[in-house]
Amino acid sequence: MQKRGQVTVFIVVGIVILIVFALLFFLRSTITESSFEDEMNALTVPKQLEPVKIYLDSCLKQTVEEGVFILGEQGGYINLPEDIAQRSTLNPFSNTLEIYKGAEVAYWYYETANGIEIQNIPTKEKIELEIEAYVNENFADCFYKMPIFEEQGFTIQTPHEVDTEITINKNEIQVKMLSEVYVSLKDVSKNIDTHIVVLDSKLGELYGLAIKIMEEENENKFLEEKTIDMMVVYDEIPFSETEFTCERKVWQKSQVVEDMKEIVSKNIAAIRLDEISSSAYIQDPYNYFKLDIQKPAHISEHFQYFTSWPMQVEVSPTKGDLLVGDPITQSVPEVSKFLNMFFCLNNYHFVYDIKYPVLITLSAEGTTFQFANMVKIDNNQPRTFEGEMVNYEGTTEFSKNFCENAVIPIEVAVYDYETLIPVKDTSITYKCFSTICYIGETDSQGKLIANFPPCLNGAIFAQKQGYEIAGEHLSTNSQDSVSVLIEKHHTLDLDIKIINLDDGTPATIKNKQAVVQFENQENGYITMVTQEDSAIKLTWGNYKITSYLLSEEGVDIEIKTDTFTQCVKVPKAGVFGLFFKEEKCFETELEGDKLTDAIVGGAVFEWQINPSNKNKLTVYVPYDQTPNTHTEMIEIYNNIQTNHENMNFRYPELE
Repeated sequence: MQKRGQVTVFIVVGIVILIVFALLFFLRSTITESSFEDEMNALTVPKQLEPVKIYLDSCLKQTVEEGVFILGEQGGYINLPEDIAQRSTLNPFSNTLEIYKGAEVAYWYYETANGIEIQNIPTKEKIELEIEAYVNENFADCFYKMPIFEEQGFTIQTPHEVDTEITINKNEIQVKMLSEVYVSLKDVSKNIDTHIVVLDSKLGELYGLAIKIMEEENENKFLEEKTIDMMVVYDEIPFSETEFTCERKVWQKSQVVEDMKEIVSKNIAAIRLDEISSSAYIQDPYNYFKLDIQKPAHISEHFQYFTSWPMQVEVSPTKGDLLVGDPITQSVPEVSKFLNMFFCLNNYHFVYDIKYPVLITLSAEGTTFQFANMVKIDNNQPRTFEGEMVNYEGTTEFSKNFCENAVIPIEVAVYDYETLIPVKDTSITYKCFSTICYIGETDSQGKLIANFPPCLNGAIFAQKQGYEIAGEHLSTNSQDSVSVLIEKHHTLDLDIKIINLDDGTPATIKNKQAVVQFENQENGYITMVTQEDSAIKLTWGNYKITSYLLSEEGVDIEIKTDTFTQCVKVPKAGVFGLFFKEEKCFETELEGDKLTDAIVGGAVFEWQINPSNKNKLTVYVPYDQTPNTHTEMIEIYNNIQTNHENMNFRYPELE
């Protein structure tokens, strides 16, 4: 009993201590606010000089409001952190989200081009310093209107610099500025050395809510989880499924990415917070999109992703720009031996790495605060990074120091692959291990002489609009020059036709769908087109061309009941059955079915392309047959590999 009484005493003492600390904190805040108001009210000037003081206070408020507006639009930064590498094809995200040209907002979490994960959330103290620096730099503009007062007889002497102190509270911003302004009018004078104003602003409240949203994202990865749900729910995104069908599943990666952008854009916009005053949370039919974060009714929130923003999608397995399902009953003989007698089984499982930005905007009573966050899916799983709130410069210290340690002069020359003419305004980057450094651009002679960081077995990349990205190995420790050849994209008019393998008759595509992939075997350039495309961009080289012809969209194909004959060797009866075998055959009936679409032709072949001085490319996609049975479906798919050997097959034509 004595021990229990001692424990009770300790608990009571602990509670008392907590209450005392809470009271001290409350009293300290109250005293601080009271002292600030008292100091502000104590600042008085003679009535004759009030017009100047009123103007300076008003201009100070306006300057602070300008700083708050910029800071709120840019994720808590007036001066955005600099990125080591410029925004480019190799670095599409950078360290800020480009909402539109000239408008950027800082990422609070993102992954750099060289794979470093960074959480870059500004502290409240950092935000206050940003506003203070802005006011100190821009308040001098308020002095430009002083001649107006001098015309009225005032004598004014302005300081060379000012010193500002900002305090952000939940619903207001307190501003105190030391600036000795001497003002006199006739025989009345005053040295106004302190300026104090208070702004009604919800910046502090919005920033606090933004922190809660980021904490929820770090803890539960709600953006990543909802992205994975989208991949599972929407049929446009091939994810993981097993279907009882003989239809070969084929997707175009570029189309999947476009569909993913549309799906993400619509769903992200539906996410919202829970209002404190809401009493119908359980009855809300859109509960799925509501986060477990409460906000007052006067705050509005928007989660946004626009399809014009970057989205990086890596999928495996792929065949160039194609995502192809795995028909188990056709590709695995051991399984096919038994399953083909009864049904077709089509399986696919794709692994995704996805990155895209989300803009989160909070608004209340004329104040806006927004920040960007990168959503990252790694191998079909949400990101695992939960780093602390760190500063950009510290996190990328190694990469930054490496790129800044550019001390070895290298001459880079960039030439057109076909004409060997120098190519100007080509962006040059250098990669050493996982670090990428932006070096500069070539001059009018296609050359760049610049300092590179020391690196063994690095790689230099040349990039220019209208050309394929090209790279060369470069060891800056042992080389002093390097030449890079970049291939120009040639835009050709495109015409895709059907070629009937039975009689060699070409025809326009009216009621079928064609997909043609071009894969350059020499430089890795890949592009894909359909019959709806009127032009194609190609580089010179030897291509592997893969085409598929699909049945008419929206028209069901009737697959008749099919009889399948299966023959196997079995031991003979009797004592010699272990040494002698006989063949036995039996028939299996495959039930009929309806398919919404099916492969009716196609081909795989290689072809040399030199598009110089050519304007038009005609591609012929072979038509084999429209299947009526399961057996014919399998034959059509298998024939794709050998259709180029058919006497009626026709290679593409350049004109």
